[in-house]
Amino acid sequence: MTKSQLRKPFLAKRKNLSLHDLQKQSQAISQQFFQRFDLHQIKTLHVFLPILKQNEINTQIIIQEIFLHYPHITLVTSKSHFQTCTMNSYILKSHTEITDNRWGIPEPINAISCSDEIIDMVLIPLLCFDQQGFRVGYGKGFYDRFLQKCRTDVIKVGLSLFEPIDKINDVNEYDVKMDFCVMSDGVWTKGVQRMTGR
Repeated sequence: MTKSQLRKPFLAKRKNLSLHDLQKQSQAISQQFFQRFDLHQIKTLHVFLPILKQNEINTQIIIQEIFLHYPHITLVTSKSHFQTCTMNSYILKSHTEITDNRWGIPEPINAISCSDEIIDMVLIPLLCFDQQGFRVGYGKGFYDRFLQKCRTDVIKVGLSLFEPIDKINDVNEYDVKMDFCVMSDGVWTKGVQRMTGR
């Protein structure tokens, strides 16, 4: 199926999750993430702030764990520019003020900007993904443009509420593959094309 064909049913599947199920899956995804990745070598981690009214994975669980137990990691998040479909990066601290922009996306206020070049790992939002590591997002290409600005060795980690589909049929040269994708019951790894269990 194509991205546009996949987007509608996966948006509906996500919308139909109860708040209890969403929080339970978010907790499990967070647990998988911290179990599966050695973060001692990661100095800068880019994380998206969840649009909870759209039932996005609650990354605040990961953010708070980083603040509490990984003080060596600098967290980074982004502001979106819809005229150019690009994102700029900002340092995220425990006291950073967050507010929703006009499109309902949480963004930092009065935060310090930073270069995308310093980022070691990126946590990537998605609606669904395939066994090749390609993802379906909202269709504007924000993250594909952003990832192309990062270092070539940046670790690209998707977070998914659903298991991978076999194949997205209309990927193109601008689509950036993920290296890993974390789900509630395991982690998909690029090249292995399988999930690892708990």
